[in-house]
Amino acid sequence: MFRPFTTAMLVGFAVTALSQTASAGYYRNNGGEPYAIAYCNYYKTRAMFAGRKARAKPHVAKYRRKAIGLWKKYNYCLKDNGWPVQYRYPSYR
Repeated sequence: MFRPFTTAMLVGFAVTALSQTASAGYYRNNGGEPYAIAYCNYYKTRAMFAGRKARAKPHVAKYRRKAIGLWKKYNYCLKDNGWPVQYRYPSYR
Protein backbone atom coordinates (compact mmCIF):
# COMPACT_ATOMS: atom_id res chain seq x y z
CA MET A 1 0.00 0.00 0.00
CA PHE A 2 2.69 2.48 1.04
CA ARG A 3 6.15 2.57 -0.37
CA PRO A 4 8.81 1.66 2.24
CA PHE A 5 10.61 4.95 1.71
CA THR A 6 7.45 6.95 2.38
CA THR A 7 6.65 4.93 5.51
CA ALA A 8 10.18 5.45 6.83
CA MET A 9 9.88 9.17 6.22
CA LEU A 10 6.58 9.32 8.13
CA VAL A 11 8.01 7.35 11.06
CA GLY A 12 11.11 9.54 11.15
CA PHE A 13 9.03 12.69 11.11
CA ALA A 14 6.81 11.41 13.94
CA VAL A 15 9.82 10.47 16.10
CA THR A 16 11.44 13.86 15.51
CA ALA A 17 8.25 15.75 16.26
CA LEU A 18 7.60 13.81 19.47
CA SER A 19 11.17 14.23 20.74
CA GLN A 20 11.03 18.00 20.20
CA THR A 21 7.72 18.20 22.03
CA ALA A 22 9.13 16.24 24.96
CA SER A 23 12.19 18.45 25.28
CA ALA A 24 10.14 21.63 24.97
CA GLY A 25 7.78 20.30 27.64
CA TYR A 26 10.68 19.78 30.04
CA TYR A 27 11.72 23.40 29.88
CA ARG A 28 8.19 24.69 29.89
CA ASN A 29 6.82 22.64 32.81
CA ASN A 30 9.79 22.29 35.16
CA GLY A 31 8.57 24.79 37.72
CA GLY A 32 9.37 27.67 35.38
CA GLU A 33 12.99 27.89 36.53
CA PRO A 34 14.86 27.28 33.24
CA TYR A 35 12.51 29.69 31.47
CA ALA A 36 13.05 32.28 34.19
CA ILE A 37 16.83 31.99 33.92
CA ALA A 38 16.65 32.26 30.14
CA TYR A 39 14.53 35.39 30.59
CA CYS A 40 17.06 36.83 33.05
CA ASN A 41 19.89 36.11 30.61
CA TYR A 42 18.23 38.60 28.28
CA TYR A 43 19.18 41.33 30.76
CA LYS A 44 22.65 39.86 31.21
CA THR A 45 23.32 39.92 27.47
CA ARG A 46 22.12 43.50 27.16
CA ALA A 47 24.22 44.52 30.16
CA MET A 48 27.34 42.95 28.66
CA PHE A 49 26.88 44.77 25.36
CA ALA A 50 26.11 48.05 27.13
CA GLY A 51 29.22 47.51 29.24
CA ARG A 52 31.35 47.23 26.13
CA LYS A 53 30.10 50.59 24.98
CA ALA A 54 30.64 52.07 28.45
CA ARG A 55 34.23 50.83 28.49
CA ALA A 56 34.85 52.16 24.99
CA LYS A 57 33.63 55.63 26.00
CA PRO A 58 34.40 56.04 29.72
CA HIS A 59 33.82 59.79 29.63
CA VAL A 60 30.13 59.43 28.64
CA ALA A 61 28.04 58.91 31.78
CA LYS A 62 24.92 57.90 29.84
CA TYR A 63 26.49 54.61 28.70
CA ARG A 64 27.82 53.89 32.19
CA ARG A 65 24.41 54.45 33.80
CA LYS A 66 22.65 52.27 31.22
CA ALA A 67 25.04 49.36 31.76
CA ILE A 68 24.77 49.55 35.55
CA GLY A 69 20.98 49.78 35.34
CA LEU A 70 20.83 46.64 33.20
CA TRP A 71 23.07 44.74 35.63
CA LYS A 72 20.71 45.76 38.43
CA LYS A 73 17.71 44.52 36.42
CA TYR A 74 19.51 41.22 35.89
CA ASN A 75 20.15 40.83 39.62
CA TYR A 76 16.55 41.75 40.47
CA CYS A 77 15.31 39.19 37.94
CA LEU A 78 17.47 36.48 39.51
CA LYS A 79 16.31 37.43 43.00
CA ASP A 80 12.64 37.47 41.99
CA ASN A 81 12.97 33.94 40.62
CA GLY A 82 14.56 32.54 43.77
CA TRP A 83 18.20 32.60 42.70
CA PRO A 84 20.95 34.29 44.70
CA VAL A 85 22.30 37.55 43.35
CA GLN A 86 25.37 36.37 41.50
CA TYR A 87 26.84 39.44 39.89
CA ARG A 88 28.27 42.60 41.31
CA TYR A 89 28.19 45.01 38.44
CA PRO A 90 31.61 46.17 37.26
CA SER A 91 33.06 49.61 37.55
CA TYR A 92 33.20 51.38 34.21
CA ARG A 93 35.43 54.30 35.24
